Amino acid sequence: MAENRLIDVNNLSVSFHTYAGEVKAVRGLDFYLERGETLAFVGESGCGKSVTAKALMRLLPEESAEIKPESKIIFEGEDVLSMKGKRLTDLRGGDIAMIFQDPMTSLNPTLTVGYQITEALKIHRGLKGADAKREAVRLLDLVQIPEAEKRLKSYPHELSGGMRQRVMISIALSCSPKLLIADEPTTALDVTIQAQILDLIRDLKEQLHTAVILVTHDLGVVANFADRIQVMYAGDIVEEGKTEEIFYNSRHPYTWALLNSIPKIHATKDEELRALGGTPPDLLLPLPGCPFAARCSRAMEICKTMAPQATNHSETHRSWCWLEHEYAGDIDWKFMREGGY
Repeated sequence: MAENRLIDVNNLSVSFHTYAGEVKAVRGLDFYLERGETLAFVGESGCGKSVTAKALMRLLPEESAEIKPESKIIFEGEDVLSMKGKRLTDLRGGDIAMIFQDPMTSLNPTLTVGYQITEALKIHRGLKGADAKREAVRLLDLVQIPEAEKRLKSYPHELSGGMRQRVMISIALSCSPKLLIADEPTTALDVTIQAQILDLIRDLKEQLHTAVILVTHDLGVVANFADRIQVMYAGDIVEEGKTEEIFYNSRHPYTWALLNSIPKIHATKDEELRALGGTPPDLLLPLPGCPFAARCSRAMEICKTMAPQATNHSETHRSWCWLEHEYAGDIDWKFMREGGY
């Protein structure tokens, strides 16, 4: 529903200008996010997930990155791309906050945890002194860090990876953002800590009624976390839908490949883990057809020369694949989803 829409993105295109030429990292994305909803961006490294997420906050380096003029990012009715000065500062960290991929490089190693949390509180909420310290302790308690007051004096290197990530979450939540972007929040953490971090984000989302965008390459991570998934490849969306639609009725060969690369709990010891062959396309080059065509065993001649149109499978589920065309013939979708691609 339009009145419940938090963010609308239309024709988002982002390029990086390099010595080798223009890298078209994001190519005309259209998507939306409702209030309180969790949307997952899923795909291989280099598919444009993090670039898209950073573009929403205008965190891309201005000297090399260009958000094309035809792009539209509308946050609660405001045009993000026209924001300047204080309004842009208020958006970053205030309305929209981000949990970055690696807390060891995102946190300043020369400053205490307490200083880094209270800095955000001073900038966005005007808290100082004892008030800022009390709120910092409350935030560390919120993310379940023991001995919170003592931890304010710790430096990042004195904390475990899981605790550093919790500190990053506390900084992101310090201003009660309406949208929380989690960019690979469980990278480099062991599976037990991964589950704890995802459970923590889920609980905080419910407590604070915050919408979440989760950026990940692992479909297994989002199975019980996201409301909707958009599968990205070569800077574009190839399939999108509710989580159950993507997992149980996926319609794109790339989505099938991602799903079949997840280890199965019921797999036998002789069963090999499927891997997707080939490499992603060079984004310096034009992509006239389907970007996945070179790696798809079901590709037809038209796939290499003409981009597929969207096929609607339900009100929430769409895919972009020529196999959906009436001339492609009958497809055994169940066989394909189970590895017949």
